[in-house]
This record gives sequence, C-alpha cells and structure tokens, in this order.
Amino acid sequence: MHQKEKDVPKELVPSVKRLSTALRAVEDPHTPPHVRDATTTSAQQVSAALEVIGAPDTPPATRRQLTGVVQQVTSTLEAAQRPGVRPDERRTATFIAARATSLLPLIGDRKTPPQLRRDLTESVRHLTHARSERGGTTGDSGSSADRTRAAKAVEASWATIRDPHTPGNLQKELAKVTHETSSSLDRAGDPEASADERDQAQKDLDKQLDHMKKELEKAASAQGLPNVPLPKAAEVCTNAVFDYVDDDVLIKKLGSVLPKKWDTEGVDDFWKSEEAKKNALDIRVLLRGQEDVTDAPVQIKRLAPKLADTIPAEYLYVTLGTPGLNCLRAALDVYQVSGVTSGTWVKKAKEME
Repeated sequence: MHQKEKDVPKELVPSVKRLSTALRAVEDPHTPPHVRDATTTSAQQVSAALEVIGAPDTPPATRRQLTGVVQQVTSTLEAAQRPGVRPDERRTATFIAARATSLLPLIGDRKTPPQLRRDLTESVRHLTHARSERGGTTGDSGSSADRTRAAKAVEASWATIRDPHTPGNLQKELAKVTHETSSSLDRAGDPEASADERDQAQKDLDKQLDHMKKELEKAASAQGLPNVPLPKAAEVCTNAVFDYVDDDVLIKKLGSVLPKKWDTEGVDDFWKSEEAKKNALDIRVLLRGQEDVTDAPVQIKRLAPKLADTIPAEYLYVTLGTPGLNCLRAALDVYQVSGVTSGTWVKKAKEME
C-alpha cells in the first residue's frame, strides 16, 4: 500500500494510509479470523478500484463515485480498529466495509447504468454514516433495533444487486428502493434532526422495507433454485447465515448438532463452513478464550433444519439476499434424500420448482 500512496490522486492519499493502518492492525495474532479476512478482502477490492480511478479513460462521474466509496469504506475500517472499540462493533464495521467494497466492481463497470451507479454509491454513503459513525443509537431501544434490521436488509439487498443472475430491470428497481431505505435509515437516527423528523423517517423506513422485501422476492423468484450439488448449496447457505445472523441466535439454535465440547467451552464466533466428506460440512468456529480456529464435521441433514430455525422462509431474502436460494436448494435436497424437513424452507422451495 505504500507504493499506492505515490500513485493515487491527492484526495485519496489519506484513504490509502487508513487502509494501510487497518491492514497492519489485523496482523495482530489476537485478531479474529473473520475480521482479518473481511479487512483483507476490502483491501483487495479497494486496490482494484484505485486502478480504475487512476485509468485515464475512466469517466469523471465514475471516478468521483468510486472515490467517494473508497473514502467511506476506508474511514469505516479505520474506525473499526480504534482502541476501545467493542468486538461486536468492530465486526459490524468491518463487515459493512467488506459488503460495501464488494459493490466497487459494479460501480466501476462501464456497462453499469448511471442511475444504478448513483443509487449504489448513495446507499453506501447513507449506510456507512448511519451504522459506522454513530451506530444507529439515537432514539429508543425499539427503534434502534428496527434500524439494525433495516441496515442488515440493505446489506442483503447489495448482495442481490451485485449477483450477476439478477435481471437488469429488477436490479435497477432494487437499487432505487435500497437507496431510499438507506436514506431514511440515516435520517431516522440523525441526532441533529428533530424528533418529528426522525419519527417521519422511521415511518418512511417501514414502508420502504416492505417494498424492498417484495423486490427481493421478485429477484429471487426470477432466478429460481440454483442447479448445484447439495454440499455446495449447503456451504453457501451456511456461510451466509454465519455472516448475517447474530452469534447468540446461532449458539441457541445450532447447539444440539455441534460437538459437546463446544457447548461446554462456549462458541465466541461462527466463522465459516467448507465442504467436507460426502453430505457433510466442516464447521469452523472460534471458541471463547482461544485464538486458533476449531473445526468439526457436521452432517448436512442435521445442520439444515437448525439453520432453518434461525430464519423463517418468509424473511430469507431480506436477511441473506439471493444466497438464500442456496438454503432452499439444500433444504429441498435433504428432504428428497432423507425425508428430513427444514422448517418452512422446504415448502418455499417446492413453490419455486
């Protein structure tokens, strides 16, 4: 990154320095693996975006929009590494940055329609401001929880928008409502706004979330269930659930299929899964008080019903985005092979066949 400081426009030098600081911070062996991975992934996406920004044939509008997103995500990553930041806040900020930087290739693509690009950059601006700079804590605990759910829905929408299988017309409409939702989310938690203004923004947010949920359903229905083997579908589904569902919920719902030792020692973080033996996933977690990742194989037919307990089918897409389609595929395959049902997922999957 040191070389990048010499090559980028002057206004991006502070961003490159912030990114370098974040990368050095996560080299600490005490850094949780998910924070290290997300930071590294963000750095790779930013590095690629810097190449586009520096290209002489990049349109000025695209250059400005990419620059804005790079400035926002590097500020978010820097804030995540400040002393005294709670682990859960660090994870939230790091994941927001990683999900925002995943949009950089689409924003920088010459084929991306200008309005879609604007909607994406604005939604990044609003969400990073609402979630990273003030944490969405203004207002009572109920409205704060509502805004947290709305922020996660925006991030799930990003995953659907950047999915290459999402039809262009649905992509544009989803980006539009995502922009509107993130704007209301930002205003609903703005400490400088009046109570009436925040209340109105909260009402707008509720309506926009309902609209977003419908658009996410349309985007998923247009794709249909993915044609992938059970282990791959289960892996994509599990990793999405681990990313978007709170660890305390996962601990409660998955406990009975995990090793007894994990229950005794306590799981601090569900990191990721990978295909293991036939019809099994290797589940990797971080146990409390430990720095090294622990793993164990879990049969998919035992895991799928427990994953389904964490998210009802009705809220699958607004929670995970289109990766939720892999959850339905896995649930349907498990049912057809072993007769094991996975909550409401199997019924939803059958409706899409």
